[in-house]
Amino acid sequence: MLIGMAAVLAVAGGLLDQAKAGDVPSKQGTSAKERTSAIPQVAAIDEGIAAAWEAAGIKPAKLATDEEFLRRAYLDLVGRVPSLREARAFLNTRESDKRGKLVEYLLNDPDFAKNFATQWSVLLIGRGNQGRQVDRTSLNNWLRKQFGADRPWNEIVRDLVGATGSNKENGAANYVLAHLEFGAVPLTSKTTRLFLGKQIQCTQCHDHPSNDWKQADFWGVNAFFKGVKTEDVMKANETGGEAYDHTVLTDTPTDAYVSYDKRNGMIGIAFPRFIDGRKISQGGDIIRRTELAKLISDPTNEATAQAFVNRTWAHFLGRGFVNPVDDFGPHNPPSHPEVLEKLAKDFQESGYDVKKLCRWITASRAYQLSSVRGKGSEKDDGLFASMPLRPMSPEQLFDSLLTATSAHKAGTPDDGNRRRDAWLRQFIFAFANDEAEESTSFQGTIPQALMMMNGELMQEALSGKPGSFVGELCAQAARGGRSSEARMIESIYLAALSRRPTTRELHQASSYFENYPDGMQVLQDLFWSLLNSNEFILIH
Repeated sequence: MLIGMAAVLAVAGGLLDQAKAGDVPSKQGTSAKERTSAIPQVAAIDEGIAAAWEAAGIKPAKLATDEEFLRRAYLDLVGRVPSLREARAFLNTRESDKRGKLVEYLLNDPDFAKNFATQWSVLLIGRGNQGRQVDRTSLNNWLRKQFGADRPWNEIVRDLVGATGSNKENGAANYVLAHLEFGAVPLTSKTTRLFLGKQIQCTQCHDHPSNDWKQADFWGVNAFFKGVKTEDVMKANETGGEAYDHTVLTDTPTDAYVSYDKRNGMIGIAFPRFIDGRKISQGGDIIRRTELAKLISDPTNEATAQAFVNRTWAHFLGRGFVNPVDDFGPHNPPSHPEVLEKLAKDFQESGYDVKKLCRWITASRAYQLSSVRGKGSEKDDGLFASMPLRPMSPEQLFDSLLTATSAHKAGTPDDGNRRRDAWLRQFIFAFANDEAEESTSFQGTIPQALMMMNGELMQEALSGKPGSFVGELCAQAARGGRSSEARMIESIYLAALSRRPTTRELHQASSYFENYPDGMQVLQDLFWSLLNSNEFILIH
């Protein structure tokens, strides 16, 4: 039975009072100019970006509000919106440089490693079913450990490309296992695109028509993968029968070359050769894939540093200096070559420190701009004069819904974990693109819209069951707490949108409470509309 409106309204104050400032380090205070002057890498970014604005006659957008920055930083760094408690704590504090302190807090949150591991799992093996030889959970767990331990990016790349052993014990091996079909042609393409930013896959059949890449370049990299072997290991299951357990990845000595068909009908021969022309021994004294991993992860390899910096910049700013992010070359020059080069050099000198790169980017003026464009914005074609609207990935959207609603906490913990896994599978099915490739965008299709509006997750979110957000509001109201309508409405807006309602929104919501006797229904309808709004779905 629904409780009375007055009791429901009494709850908001109790929930909001739980949002202690100590739950989340407070932040904000100093201006962008003061904040960046002490960080040379950030100053270099700001100077390079500002020079491009001036040359194009663009007036950049104003700095984002604390509400905008709060939500943006949580989504980009930990893959979800802030909780009601976290949002209130940040917005209420008046500490100096609270934005920088929030970034530091989020970089050390376990969800940072989880978020980056999720992103790179999708990039490395997609979202689709890769077959029994690919252990997605093992790869994801391995990546979480790497990002959680602050391992240098080039070392992570080295281990991914050169991984051997059981794919259950060494999660990195699943990357190679996912792309070995057709003579490791997909693996060749994926490796150069992800780690070097080079699209050489179109030269598989012919020389590139608008670039310097030749057919021999593709097959020279492919030759490093000659000799990769897999072995499925079977073990007895509970019934006594044999069942698949894991796959072992190894390298065996083979001929040191690959043959390929040329367009003129001739057969080409390619020996292992890196894209910069470097060659390795053609004998059996080395493991060629290990040598490729060393070449890519060489600390002096500018291509690896630039590729990761560009992709990370695109993660935070919506597009890279080079766009598409994996298509470096003379045919596709960067929008800010000096900034990219300097940032990549600083990244190398930091020891490929991923968190340092994140600190520099999030402290830059470009990242801290509002999504509301300034004067001359029509000229802003990749000049980062405002923050573009970006769709959440399915994983971000899913975890944000759980954070805002606590739907997974309704009922027993075991039941909550089971339902969370089931909901996530539904999201992956509804939101993944047909190719299960790198796309992480919410595409706005009918199935996705219906999943949001009418799915089981949304029903649980608004059910008022014990443990859920609405349920906790009801529980506290039943215990006799007191609160004003305004504080109740504010709590709903903070939970869903990480901001307080505007004066107009507050007036409209209050009028609904006045005109409808069922306060709980008003509460549920308001929450539903906010969770299904573009403001919730988009990163801005």
